[in-house]
Amino acid sequence: MGAVYGKEGSPKQDSPEEEPDPNNGLLLNEFYLPPEVLAHILSYLQPILNGRRVCKVWRDIIDTVVWREKVLREVPGATTTLFQHKELKWPDFYHLWLNKPHEKNLIRNGSAEEEFEHWSARPNTFGGSNGSKWKIEKKPIGCDPFPAGIKRCFVTSYDWCSAEQVINLFDCGLSPNFMKYVRPDIHIEEWYAGRFDCGFRYCLKVTLLNRFLEAVDDFVFETTGHTSAWAKVEHVFSNYDQEVSSILFHHKGKDTQFWAGHYGCKVTGAKVFVTLPGLEDKGSC
Repeated sequence: MGAVYGKEGSPKQDSPEEEPDPNNGLLLNEFYLPPEVLAHILSYLQPILNGRRVCKVWRDIIDTVVWREKVLREVPGATTTLFQHKELKWPDFYHLWLNKPHEKNLIRNGSAEEEFEHWSARPNTFGGSNGSKWKIEKKPIGCDPFPAGIKRCFVTSYDWCSAEQVINLFDCGLSPNFMKYVRPDIHIEEWYAGRFDCGFRYCLKVTLLNRFLEAVDDFVFETTGHTSAWAKVEHVFSNYDQEVSSILFHHKGKDTQFWAGHYGCKVTGAKVFVTLPGLEDKGSC
């Protein structure tokens, strides 16, 4: 390739490429900040994602050190165990920090506080007054008082009353990557009761689904009884062998006498919650 000449006809020397300054992004008003100090400062930046756009150094620090510090400081129950999973990236920690899914009940309207909102029935069996459909009781009829903290319940009738709810875990703050590598324990529970004057049947089925809506694992509880006392069914999914993307919570019930009205089982206090590795308590859900 021929030489490049300047205006005077003499060969023009190629200027050497400038090496990037390794301290770029670490100098504030000409004062050098060690990366660990800058990371601590950036962990309080609001909104933190804007800091990623400043420069490559800030982006790299935020994507690694900052999210570690922010999650450990601001996500109750988070421990260094989470960071043993090298496959997790900053978006996984961002959604965990933003939503704090382990602090909440992932079931919505588990005790009929919002009537029948967030539940779907197949076929539609909501809102019955004379039987054959779900009903809501603010004061339980024919059975013991509600368990502590519960003020309403769903009541079944003489034919099967069935309802379900699908929980999208990503919407709750649990990213696919997080579920794939961390696989937190998934806890489920629900209270049920019958009446003193009629028998009942009750069934709870909870299914873990992958992203193709295929069953990964499930739990089924069925019982027939004749008691007015409240009982709680509980189960923990752990060590499941695939990534879980959603949870199908399905319950149904009826009476055993086929009586008109609402003499079937009562259900309330439905809960689904997760626990982070190293965290024994189930949070405030």
